[in-house]
Amino acid sequence: MSLQLIDAVQNVLKADAELMTMLKLTPSSPSAEVVKRFTKGMEPEMTVSKDTVPHICQYVMPGRYAANPLVFEGKFCIDFYGKTAYEAKLLFERSFKLLHDRRLIAQGFASYLCVLTYDADFATGIQGAKGYKAIYDVDYLRMN
Repeated sequence: MSLQLIDAVQNVLKADAELMTMLKLTPSSPSAEVVKRFTKGMEPEMTVSKDTVPHICQYVMPGRYAANPLVFEGKFCIDFYGKTAYEAKLLFERSFKLLHDRRLIAQGFASYLCVLTYDADFATGIQGAKGYKAIYDVDYLRMN
């Protein structure tokens, strides 16, 4: 289910022309270009550097089952990397408009509302790259 959650998040982000422009992509960019700007998981396949930003990493964080065993109380995190702290924050702001108080729906996946629970800048340790982190709570139905 966690892969389906991340797929649903990435589908929402990739469908937005404004965010894709900020990432120097288009909604119809080939997969080879998209993977240079989006990572599913904590660790990118490529090295994030001042030359490879802007970049977005999306990953799942620990959650738990609700009182109803068919509902999972999940969390996901998005790390935004930009050349400046302002660029990273702009990427966050755009994604916030796309995800906060919205449902995620994809093939075989349905969620309740996503709610932002935490956002802040973070130290990347990468010269020329700044970071911003967002953590969302999202409850979704377990599909077996």
